[in-house]
Amino acid sequence: MSDRLQMWIDGVGGYMLLLADRINVGQAMASAQVDIPVMGDISRRHAAIKRSGDEYIVEPLSEVRLNDQWIEGPSLLKHRDVITLGRGVKMQFTQTHPLSTSAVLKIVSRHRTEPACDGVVLLADSLLMGPKSNNHIVCSKWQQDVVVYRQGSKLLLKSKTPLFQSDSTQPATSIKIGEAVQGEEVSFCLEPLGRA
Repeated sequence: MSDRLQMWIDGVGGYMLLLADRINVGQAMASAQVDIPVMGDISRRHAAIKRSGDEYIVEPLSEVRLNDQWIEGPSLLKHRDVITLGRGVKMQFTQTHPLSTSAVLKIVSRHRTEPACDGVVLLADSLLMGPKSNNHIVCSKWQQDVVVYRQGSKLLLKSKTPLFQSDSTQPATSIKIGEAVQGEEVSFCLEPLGRA
């Protein structure tokens, strides 16, 4: 399974899911081969973000500010920290759910990723989607939460309402990449992403 996926959620948006413990952020150009390609005036490889246990650390590879303070070495990220790359690419780091070490990055400046997405999920153990404000992805029209969690190289599903994939009449418990997961109010799909 690819460690870089795109999740499309009907009625909600598109999210990039990154499974690696260390990811690179840089300019959206073919030669950069970064995990988060950004359309902006930044270096090809501008910063790295590393997961260590339940903590995240940003490592500057070029000019980086954390909450408007220049950093010269690895720095611990906290909920709602704003990372500024170069002249003004701003990303907010959030770690919203107390039972998950996954985190979300959202670009809060006028820039966008390639392909464009509404947020980047740094998927550690689980991804929570649903109506609650502390979910990683808020799906305001859903009645129940859906949990995607990692077990080895597989992505598994937990939901109080049955979800189905492909033509199967049995509720889905794992996700097949490239096939839609659907339920009464839920519809999403995961696709592999190459490096850009």
